[in-house]
Formats: sequence, structure tokens, C-alpha cells
Amino acid sequence: MGHIKSFFLFLMLIGFTCLSAQKNTEKDIWSGTYALNTVYKGISTTVDTLVISRIEDAKSRENQAKEKSNAVRWSMISKRDGGKDKVNVEQFLFDAENDKDAYKEFGWTDLHKAGKMNCIDGGNFFICQTLPNTTVAFGIEENYLTKTGIFGIWLHYGIVELQKK
Repeated sequence: MGHIKSFFLFLMLIGFTCLSAQKNTEKDIWSGTYALNTVYKGISTTVDTLVISRIEDAKSRENQAKEKSNAVRWSMISKRDGGKDKVNVEQFLFDAENDKDAYKEFGWTDLHKAGKMNCIDGGNFFICQTLPNTTVAFGIEENYLTKTGIFGIWLHYGIVELQKK
């Protein structure tokens, strides 16, 4: 009888592990390889290829100044520099209960709440995902049409379009 219990416990453990792995995969909208394109006068030029990978969440002690909802992390490398400079990125901070909203600066809070805008921040750049062929407003005066639905603001490049491969 002990072997049967052990067998069922083993099956349950495998089931929970598979469900947990599936849950983590479903939430990861960022991992993958992307062509980074600058767009000038309607002409798109690929200037780099980025690889984004999910890494271990920030430890709660390291993340005390921010909310627990912002613990998810990714690493990003540039193929142009041979992957020498790995950058860690985090999701935009959004904690409505504590009035912390990185989307607010751009007027994208309602889009984020509706699940139509998600962004990650790497310090001197950020990348956002929305629906393809969406016009995104940057304040009152500037708009950008993202054909792929993945765009960013990059130091030295300005607005860029990313294409997931």
C-alpha cells in the first residue's frame, strides 16, 4: 500500500510541476529574439538583434523599495556587441493601491489596466507591447504607429520598432 501512496504522490508532484511551468510560460510575453529597427522617413532599418530571456525574480530584500508586483526580471543581450553587455530589465511598476504607476507619465494607465499595454524598463530604454497597427500617443503632440505592436524608446535611437522572430 505504501508504494501506491508514493506513486500517487509522485504523480501529483509531476502534475503540479507541469502546471507551474505552464503558468510561468503563459505569463512570459517577453522572452525571445527581436530585430531592433529604426524607422526614418518610413524606411525601416535593422540595427541590432536582441535576445530577451526570463531570469530569476528579484529577491524581496532587493526589491523592498518597490512593490512585490514588480519582482519579475529578464536579461537582454545585443547580438551586435556579441552579447558582452547583459542588461537586466524589469516590468514597469504598476501598483494602483500605493499610487505607483510608471504608465501614468505616458497616459497609458487605462491601456495597461485593460491588458493592451505592457512595458519593461532597462534604464536607458524601455520596450512596450500593444496590439499591432496601434497608434501610440506620447503626450499631446507626438504619436507613433507601431506596425508590429512592439516598440521602444532607446537612448541614441529614439523610437524603435521591434519585430519578434
